[in-house]
Amino acid sequence: VHHHISNNDNSYYVPAYEIMMDDLRDYRFYEADMIHPNSTAVNYIWDKFQKVWISKDSSKTMEAVEDVQQGLKHKPFNPNSIAHQQFLQNLEEKQKALHLQFQNIAF
Repeated sequence: VHHHISNNDNSYYVPAYEIMMDDLRDYRFYEADMIHPNSTAVNYIWDKFQKVWISKDSSKTMEAVEDVQQGLKHKPFNPNSIAHQQFLQNLEEKQKALHLQFQNIAF
């Protein structure tokens, strides 16, 4: 890996394995099979990756998209309530705002 990265300007190494072995060495960060990382570990490594490799502007966009996606997954207790209708209207406004910035985004 070191040789490859040294000889390629567009190659970088993300130390996910090292983070898993050093920071997350406790078995509570593994799935039941004790081999694969669980969602807590994946989120921890993703956070480290994101802070280094993804710009703040892109992170804000990703958060806005995630907010809309979570809203689309929402299962209402009372779909006919005023609160839920307002929630749907706000969700649609968020989708439109994102679509104005990024025409290729489709929810």
